[in-house]
Amino acid sequence: MPRIFLRYLFVIGSLGFTSLAAAATDEDNRLWLNLTMQGSLPADGWRWYAEIQPRLRENAEQMDSLLLRPAINYKVSKNLSVWLGYGYVRNYLDSGDIRDEHRLWQQLLYAFEPVGSTAVSARTRLEERRVEQFEDTGYRLRQMVRITHPLGGKWGAVAWDEVFINTNHTDWGARSGFDQNRLFLGISHEFSASVKTEWGYLNQYIRTAADDRMNHVLSGVLSIYF
Repeated sequence: MPRIFLRYLFVIGSLGFTSLAAAATDEDNRLWLNLTMQGSLPADGWRWYAEIQPRLRENAEQMDSLLLRPAINYKVSKNLSVWLGYGYVRNYLDSGDIRDEHRLWQQLLYAFEPVGSTAVSARTRLEERRVEQFEDTGYRLRQMVRITHPLGGKWGAVAWDEVFINTNHTDWGARSGFDQNRLFLGISHEFSASVKTEWGYLNQYIRTAADDRMNHVLSGVLSIYF
């Protein structure tokens, strides 16, 4: 099974750097920062999770969005956990307006048995998205495959790919079908058992109603475990 996902990541990654790049007509350099925190709850098997994620556009000179995403999860088995969460997204539009989005989301996170020293995991997330001042609810499926490999010491290599699929049209602009793809390549470093960071390049390809977009993102994550 892990080999299937490795092939999947290779194929999608190739699309991200070749055919998708050829199709994109609007590009931007961006900066995404992400603080994630998680810890145990009193009940056995339950954990809490929270993230704060500011995103900047136009060569990191303008605020693009701010995302707050709390959740709880339950460990069903050694490899599988189920999640329930909420996401608040404040979007700063080019027009100067602000658009607030609220998301309920559910996900399955599965860690496959390691392939040698390489870890492979898959995350399937369903989002129910509502945008203030609009009536429709948008439903979006997100599928991620993530690979990590130790480089020696406390360093590691990280690669993941995530495909976004909208299942319906909405009055606020979502269109049914392929929405976007994100491909990440980077490195990780463990400062301690409870603190680690991850930095790298994220290629984001977005289908839009007009010209498609490709964003070149410097992505940084600081993770803290309690």
